[in-house]
Amino acid sequence: MAGFGAFANKRLCDVVFPGTHDAGIYGSQLGSMVKTQNLSIGEQAKAGVRYFDLRIIKVKTSSGLVQKAYHAPSFSKKEDKKLGSYQKASVVGDVGSERLSQMLDQARDFVMKNPEEFLILRFSKCGDTEDVANQCILKLGGERFAANVNLNVATIASLQGKVITVFDRGDFNKFPAQLKSTPGILPVKALFNKDGSGHAEYEPHMWGLQYFGSYSNTGDVKKNIKKQKKILSQGPISSPELLGMMYWTLTSNWKEGLHKLFSSIEKRDSGMWSSSQQSLVDAWKAGVKDHIVTRAGVLHQQWRAEGFPPRAINRVSKSFMPNIIMIDFADHDRCATIWNLNLATEDMIGRLRDDLLVTG
Repeated sequence: MAGFGAFANKRLCDVVFPGTHDAGIYGSQLGSMVKTQNLSIGEQAKAGVRYFDLRIIKVKTSSGLVQKAYHAPSFSKKEDKKLGSYQKASVVGDVGSERLSQMLDQARDFVMKNPEEFLILRFSKCGDTEDVANQCILKLGGERFAANVNLNVATIASLQGKVITVFDRGDFNKFPAQLKSTPGILPVKALFNKDGSGHAEYEPHMWGLQYFGSYSNTGDVKKNIKKQKKILSQGPISSPELLGMMYWTLTSNWKEGLHKLFSSIEKRDSGMWSSSQQSLVDAWKAGVKDHIVTRAGVLHQQWRAEGFPPRAINRVSKSFMPNIIMIDFADHDRCATIWNLNLATEDMIGRLRDDLLVTG
């Protein structure tokens, strides 16, 4: 099992690792147009996933309202928003099979059995986020990461053996004061703006997690690669510690035609992993290089004229790297491909440094 164990002295922003999009949408009852994972949270962790995108909502069942993962556009209805719950539980095709409590148990069990590892649970678009946070505190117990730190620059060693919980900043800001001040109940801040301008600034002293990235909302492999490279090249200019997020997923929208919108997500997703998974490696490397070259700009001449020391140039070159690779249908082989990107990082950045020094 690949994981953080080999990187104890590195910071989180210096490591590449797998994340799962709609991590809780698994189960035999799910339809092919909704299902995004084949493995449970615990199984995803064993396969190598370390970052989990979880969208939780209260689902009406015969035993009352229970918190489950959902993939349901019906939550946009006014009555659902008001109740913080997805009332039409008879439509089970867009609700995960396990309760939040079960997913938390699996996360806690994983880090207890693998103390050199840690997991990040990111909660977004939840119905009752306050209740989700309280369940995290209750269920994770001593295995919950309970410190207020900037996770981007935290060392791997300082995070090991814990489950880290982060919440969309908008939801976090609405928490009551006591919950908001609970150590380890942390916000996550997305710096990307879809219009490509006015990106939020990285805050070096902010507790929690900060990242830059966005899904492409397309079911076409070539379009996704093109869009992800473009997104990566727009990263904020002065944030060496900012986490980059690349979406290696194929969602779809009505503009691309009903044949894609209503097709199997898993079947579409397989196209992202063709050619012995080399396409991911190539896209990741291209995204890094495009970003560095775009950002460097006039620094090319400055580096050549002033003779910047290699260490300083390496730091600038590292100023934006896709750290979290978001995937659907995680498995061991896909996760291994992502973890292996860490082996390419230092040599690759060194080569880019040389390229930038001799070009202008």
